Amino acid sequence: MFQQETKIPNNMNEILAQELDSFKAVLQFSEKIVDQIDSLPISVLHKMVGMRQQWIDQIQKLEKMRAELAEQKMDENGKKMVQNISELAHKLVKIDDQIYAALRKRKNQYVKQHADLISARRNNKMTDGYSRVMDIIQE
Repeated sequence: MFQQETKIPNNMNEILAQELDSFKAVLQFSEKIVDQIDSLPISVLHKMVGMRQQWIDQIQKLEKMRAELAEQKMDENGKKMVQNISELAHKLVKIDDQIYAALRKRKNQYVKQHADLISARRNNKMTDGYSRVMDIIQE
């Protein structure tokens, strides 16, 4: 569905073009994740992060191919693509920080809610003999 069609590139500019396209796709997708992170269920976020990881894996393969062709002289177009890739990678790192900070915040809220629930039930147990069994429903 979200997978990019992959053909094996045979020169540096083709590798760079595919890498640039992959970075653009993962950046666009990551921006959507970060915009919706507070409203989406954890299961959906998990799937989205998994899809995003597929793109990152593809980028890493392209990076390895590029390293193998490192001795090839890069033309101006190739240098411009490398600059664009670097800029996109920098933006992606910033968005990653936002995504993981938001996920940590959600996790901490979830843990706090359940700790409060356990505390409240423990207090009730002491006063009304409430059962020691607690139901935890995960989002």
